[in-house]
Amino acid sequence: MFKEATPEERRIYYREEWKPGDVPDFLAESIGYREFGFDHDGRGPRDRYNAFTSVEELEKFLRNRAPYSAYSSVSYYEKPGKREGYKKAELVFDIDAKDLPSFLKKCCKQGTICEKCLETAKQYILSLKDIFQGDFGVKKIYYIYSGRGFHMRILDPDVMEFTEVERAYILDYLSGSQALKGSAKVNRWLAPRGYTRIFKDRLLGILEDASVKDIQMIEGIGRTTAKEIIGNRDKIIGDITEWKNLEWSPDPKTGVVRTARFKALLSILKENKYDKFTDFVLKQNAGILDAKVTVDTKRILRLPSSLHSKVSLKCMLIPDIETFNPLSDAMPKFVSERKG
Repeated sequence: MFKEATPEERRIYYREEWKPGDVPDFLAESIGYREFGFDHDGRGPRDRYNAFTSVEELEKFLRNRAPYSAYSSVSYYEKPGKREGYKKAELVFDIDAKDLPSFLKKCCKQGTICEKCLETAKQYILSLKDIFQGDFGVKKIYYIYSGRGFHMRILDPDVMEFTEVERAYILDYLSGSQALKGSAKVNRWLAPRGYTRIFKDRLLGILEDASVKDIQMIEGIGRTTAKEIIGNRDKIIGDITEWKNLEWSPDPKTGVVRTARFKALLSILKENKYDKFTDFVLKQNAGILDAKVTVDTKRILRLPSSLHSKVSLKCMLIPDIETFNPLSDAMPKFVSERKG
């Protein structure tokens, strides 16, 4: 499992398993506006500034070259082969299981993946799904298995017009920042609501899985306080789950409520340690979301339908994120046919 593909296995994949129909429609329909990049030896996508006018032209390249990795841009260009004439870009979020924060990644070493951390990454994508579909009403969302994690790609027309600054605002919101700010384009997304849902989900995830030793990792929290938190875990989690027993604090300048503290946790930590605890949660969230991918409109992402040769799994459009299992749904045939 997760063994690197040999050059021969790559050739088998692109000549016998890869199909033009595996390229998602949203990519096939815009292929003439996208830059493509390729990694031919496992050292990164050094072969960039490629352009194709059709999926058939891309097919010929992939079958002939069987690259180690293949990528396409999230941006649309008038001249993609020169990366000139920028038009717009998808809003993208990258959750990579190999790079999950150490607090969450207790299953395997940093830089590696296993079934458990892939499931953790998937659950985070599901949290994003709830926010973008439920809270923001976004319609055109595509979920991609990237080989070692998940990409969420949003193609709603107004979202694709966001500047890099506006993308950073959205990223701050999703990491759980309570100091919300925005612009005319993103204000409808950033309504004052105290904690964001994803902050709540991550706070719950930390409390549900944490040991006394884990809690002691947070600055300023010693063993006695950590034991008290664990001893009152059920009450604290109940407050957070049901959004109850909140102490609200309005902004002294605007009067807008932007800060809320859960009383059961606050009574143990007091204000100073409480803020250090929530700062820790914010850092965990920020560590999960790869800011560079979301903010950088020149980013290229793994091409859905291509092979992630490092782990011998397919990068693919996910038909149903709720039921998707990468260890069965993204497994190439050549992997099951390996000897030994």
